[in-house]
Amino acid sequence: MNNETNTSSDQGNRISMKPIEKKSLYLKISDSIYRYIQMNNLQPGDKLPSERDMSAMLQTSRNSVREALRILEDRGLIYVKTGSGVFINNPYGENNSLTIQLTNCTLTEMEELQNALDHEAVKNAMERGTIQEKDQLVATATEMVRLASDNLYSHVLDRSFHDSLYKIGRNNAIEQMINKIRSYRFIQQEDSQNGNDSIWLATIPQHLALAQALKDCKLAAAIQAIDEINEYGFKIARK
Repeated sequence: MNNETNTSSDQGNRISMKPIEKKSLYLKISDSIYRYIQMNNLQPGDKLPSERDMSAMLQTSRNSVREALRILEDRGLIYVKTGSGVFINNPYGENNSLTIQLTNCTLTEMEELQNALDHEAVKNAMERGTIQEKDQLVATATEMVRLASDNLYSHVLDRSFHDSLYKIGRNNAIEQMINKIRSYRFIQQEDSQNGNDSIWLATIPQHLALAQALKDCKLAAAIQAIDEINEYGFKIARK
């Protein structure tokens, strides 16, 4: 009897297990779907597998897949046609007359190009973005920081942050070229032995610093933050 009492007392003094947040689960599933899109080079208009097929591939419920798809849809990465399925979204519209392909470029050359483009994108975002758009960027970065405090990283939120940054700069050419570089780097990273999501947690504070600097119209601080994000990313790519 005393042993049972002591055991109950010991258990009562233990730190309880933290329940898994459903949103964290949905974010992980949305990241898996995002990874599928990138690694298979799916293009705007391409169709994703059905909810049933995705739930089988991911070994999770169709409801969880549905919630993950809602996250991707909210971030503008996909759209749903009722009765037809889920398709990759085209953020640039249907009439792209110019296609740019980068070939035989070294990582150093790509880093120089992305830095130049990102500096202009940050400057444009600061000058052209509305207060509401900058507030939303801060909100996204704050959510990334909150997740990082639980050691969680989301490719979808990171992609959403950068997409928003380039969109409020209102230069489609810069946006598309940077996204080509980012997609290339993503695939290279996934194919390498360093394909570990947690390595990107180190860049989360810089995302918030960048968003806040844009809101406060502090160009030097914003440039420093985007440079630190890019420098870290290319450093990882070289390993």
